[in-house]
Amino acid sequence: MTLLERRRIADAIAQAERGTSGRIAVRLISDDTVDALDRAKTEFERIGMRRHEPRNSALILVAPKARRYAVLGDRALHERVGDAFWNDVVRELQPLFARDDLAGAIVRGVERLGSAFQEHFASPEAP
Repeated sequence: MTLLERRRIADAIAQAERGTSGRIAVRLISDDTVDALDRAKTEFERIGMRRHEPRNSALILVAPKARRYAVLGDRALHERVGDAFWNDVVRELQPLFARDDLAGAIVRGVERLGSAFQEHFASPEAP
């Protein structure tokens, strides 16, 4: 992934989190075989996402060599958006990943998470 793509993703994360209490992390892993959801759960714990109150953080994990990805949210976020949201996000990203547009897929996932944050976790002082 290029520096420009990384900046695009960082900008999307900053925009998605702005005015909310939500937090997003993105992890790219180089494994060529991986159960993406299991690894996402492991990474979520490893980087301390569960310590973020009010338990509304999310992680996008991408394993390009394995051609796998996962989107995982903490308890409060999941309680607000439900299973259908996660299924829709995964389905929406699939064509982008299939075209090897990793940055585009990640940015789109971040945007969807940002919309959920705005709807359910906007900070009182947000404009």
